[in-house]
Amino acid sequence: MNRLKKMSRGYKAVKWIMFVVFVVYSLTLLLPFVWMFYSSFKSSGDFNAGNVFGFPEEWKFDNIIEVLRYEIEGQSVLSMLGMSVLTTLLGTVINVGLSAVAAYAVSKYKFPGRKVILGVAIFTMIVPIVGTLPAQVQMMETFHMQDSLIGVLFLYSGCFGFNFIMLHGSFETISWSYAEAAQIDGANRAQILFRIMLPIAKGPIIAVSILQAIIYWNDYSTPFLFMNSYKTLAVGLYSLQNDMQNDYPMVFSAVMVAVLPVVILFAVFQKTIIKNTVAGGLKG
Repeated sequence: MNRLKKMSRGYKAVKWIMFVVFVVYSLTLLLPFVWMFYSSFKSSGDFNAGNVFGFPEEWKFDNIIEVLRYEIEGQSVLSMLGMSVLTTLLGTVINVGLSAVAAYAVSKYKFPGRKVILGVAIFTMIVPIVGTLPAQVQMMETFHMQDSLIGVLFLYSGCFGFNFIMLHGSFETISWSYAEAAQIDGANRAQILFRIMLPIAKGPIIAVSILQAIIYWNDYSTPFLFMNSYKTLAVGLYSLQNDMQNDYPMVFSAVMVAVLPVVILFAVFQKTIIKNTVAGGLKG
């Protein structure tokens, strides 16, 4: 009995220690973001005068408006924001749409090479981006898609990798009896996919869509290499930092414009992402 009490006390002590560790770790992630947030409302003089960590003496709420109007190489930050929204939305729809169709076909239909496709999908998650970069550059030059939105969307259209694996696992958990009942009612394969299977897998599709949108929103290398004439916000932030070396509040305002949409999106869909990615990963 005494031994059990000692073990119980030991478990409680470990739990409290882990709790403190995670709280401290969370603060190290949260505090820089909070500091950057209220510093984005300072004036340049206020920040450079020594008020680095304190709250603004005078809150400048028009910093974000000013930074949206700021132009870099003939493009305003607002236009870069619009380009980021466009590439993120189109890229996510194309990538997740193709991934869902491919995952459904591989999970529900038996055909030669099915296991090979699964193996290739897993293999693409192992290969680092640097390993495929020379081939991407050569391919874009061959097809004359350099410096264009179409070229970037073409690269974003690859449907293998994490999204494919997650959706493949989700589709495998859906009973084929739904399709059989629909076939009896005269539904064809396209109707089964779009009217039955995709709506049932709506949760996992939304989850991977949010994660993919965050990846494309933060993507720097692909737009920088293949769409440099039409800068996205991730690319423009680097040039903005060089232009405003001493005006840190304006740089922080630009960073907040880039970060807040992702934070809000993840906060809204956090439960959906965790629930469906964990379920898809385990059941797949």
